[in-house]
Amino acid sequence: MFAPLWDFAFLHGVGSRVEESGLGLLGGYGFSAPYEDVKLRGKWTLVRMSGKDKEWLLLKKADGFVHEEELTLRFPESVFSGLTVEELRDSPAKLSALRSRLESLKAPRGEVSAKDQPFMLASLEAQPFSGKEWLFEIKYDGVRVLASRRDDKVALYGRSGQIVTMRYPEVVRGLRALPVDRFVLDGEVVALDEGGRPSFQRLQARMHLTNPHDIERSKATVPVTGIFFDCLEVNGQDLRRLPLVERKECLRLLLPARGVIRYGDHVIEHGHAFFDAASAERLEGIVAKKIESRYVGGRSREWLKVKCQRRQEFVIGGYTEPQGSRGYFGALHLGLYDRDRLVYVSKVGTGFDAKMLKAVWAKLVPLARATSPFDVGTPTGRGHHWVEPKLVCEVRFTEWTQDGGIRHPAFLGLRDDKKPEECRREPDAEIGAPQPERPRPQPTGPQVKLTNLTKIFWPSERYTKGDLIAYYEAVAPFLLPHLKDRPLVLTRYPDGISGKSFFQKDAPEFVPAWVRTERIYSKDADREIDYFIVNDVDTLRYVANMGTIPLHLWSTRLGSLDRPDWLILDLDPKGAPFSHVVRVARSLHRILEELELPSFIKTSGATGLHILMPLGARYGHEEARTFARLLAMLGVDAEPERATVARPLGARGGKVYIDFGQNGHGRTIVAPLSVRPLPGAPVSCPLRWNEVTARLDPKRFTIKTAPARLEKLGDPLAPVLRGAVDMAKALARIQRRLAATRPHR
Repeated sequence: MFAPLWDFAFLHGVGSRVEESGLGLLGGYGFSAPYEDVKLRGKWTLVRMSGKDKEWLLLKKADGFVHEEELTLRFPESVFSGLTVEELRDSPAKLSALRSRLESLKAPRGEVSAKDQPFMLASLEAQPFSGKEWLFEIKYDGVRVLASRRDDKVALYGRSGQIVTMRYPEVVRGLRALPVDRFVLDGEVVALDEGGRPSFQRLQARMHLTNPHDIERSKATVPVTGIFFDCLEVNGQDLRRLPLVERKECLRLLLPARGVIRYGDHVIEHGHAFFDAASAERLEGIVAKKIESRYVGGRSREWLKVKCQRRQEFVIGGYTEPQGSRGYFGALHLGLYDRDRLVYVSKVGTGFDAKMLKAVWAKLVPLARATSPFDVGTPTGRGHHWVEPKLVCEVRFTEWTQDGGIRHPAFLGLRDDKKPEECRREPDAEIGAPQPERPRPQPTGPQVKLTNLTKIFWPSERYTKGDLIAYYEAVAPFLLPHLKDRPLVLTRYPDGISGKSFFQKDAPEFVPAWVRTERIYSKDADREIDYFIVNDVDTLRYVANMGTIPLHLWSTRLGSLDRPDWLILDLDPKGAPFSHVVRVARSLHRILEELELPSFIKTSGATGLHILMPLGARYGHEEARTFARLLAMLGVDAEPERATVARPLGARGGKVYIDFGQNGHGRTIVAPLSVRPLPGAPVSCPLRWNEVTARLDPKRFTIKTAPARLEKLGDPLAPVLRGAVDMAKALARIQRRLAATRPHR
């Protein structure tokens, strides 16, 4: 069994979940972002000492990069090689072990030409699986490269045959620092986001740069890492005919476990648990490889990729006119090759921020042409523009439609490492080859007939009902986990925010049979109510098409309606300045951290903030409400001039109301990512705690800005759906806290 497994801190914590499955694997390394080249980040001052020697001291200024722990203790590895001083000192022993391993394997002498060696590619597999003859790796969301070193000369070759050495100088420098001067390695160049996950969108800022000055500047803001998972040649010995597990052992002896260059580890046999862990962390997928597989060029059934979400590369053949305030273009027309014909598939209009719109537009303009490049399925009507099919982009989507299109696509980025002719539909398959031809998958849900899409819902911004539905479609992958199996209360605005509105708990009789509802007895109404249950995109589209703007949900799920999944503290200003809301939130966060209680925060979408703590359906409503009241009182004690638990507005004295009363059976809060019926179309946006500062402006998070933010950062509130606090331990800590603050007699 291999340990440690995880290459990234983004799987920190996932290790514990896999550990529960019996794998006995370690968690992450405890850092949330790549540390390479950042040991001396921040502001420093050179101070000249007095005396005859007049020595200089380099002093760290107090800024956001200050750490109490010494840097050499936090990051003991070299930023060049990823090795510690002890490992560098022990380099001869490590080289000796590598040479002994190569001799025992009797690998033949011979050089591998990285320039001419085709990549070994994985075939698509529909479902995860387990097996003792398989090993499982992370599917890294980056750019595939073959890295070659000949003495001091290092070269990186991309999949399309291009040389990309100059684009990633830190990777080249790390490869040059390795103790072996002849090798060919297979791996991926990745860029990590703020959460430590590989982000293809973040890598966009690096992978298209060619100017050395631009590359040098970008290294500080978007550092990259080289993860290598296969070894084709080392020390002049050809390893391609050796079993994969032996090649990886040679690679492990060559590379450090972490650093700018690092070893891509794996787990053997337990594919299902590995896939579940990867899915929980929103990774692209996993790759299953036969332990005994040899390295051969081209696509193979010896390597299988299982995607956590559907993604594919498409050829860009045109674009539509922009609508409203959007610049450059509206949506991109996408196609795939079927033999030598370019077949139209769909268009994608979400996933772009302003910077990406401009960057894509700059590449579209020189490729303009008068006629459609699509041989089959060209869209008709006005507002279409065509380009030569030279650009390739990656798109995420939910499923293939029966007619060969894709549903709910979102743009991820351009790919200049893929040739347009290689963009073909990846067929679903099962283990074992060859596979018979299978029909295209049927849609999992019914098509929703959308109506009145051009009706203006936000008059000042000219946002339409269609914009509202498009937003909910775009954020569905992040929103649906919060909505799953929860009774929902709708607030409908058939004529937009300026028209009349009404609450709707009870699903009307005309709702289609495929829309799920659940009948629940309401003590307040003294009757049973048919609540909407929104578990899929189709139902979400349906309720949005009804003119629903905000979504309010229960804290409990079907099957455990008396045991909430979270506790909420609703910070309601009602006349208090927002700066006081932020101050109270930060004080509560500090208290919760001292009590070792995990907490997460989101904007209400209006003027308040919501603090949530995971309960995991472990406690009842009364326990949650009582505990919430106690925490609210601690908040008032910490901020007596700014906070109160007085519910009547007249009794608050202009203070922030810490509302613990939303904890109870049938009580609702506005759903994370829900739109609010206010000017600007703000949304209830999940935040990271380091964003809760005096500069926080909830109005920045709208239906136009939130989707791109989610693509970049993910959902900071997602962990509230996992785990649970231990109230008994927390109460003991509170008791000790109160005892320590009492005056001694």
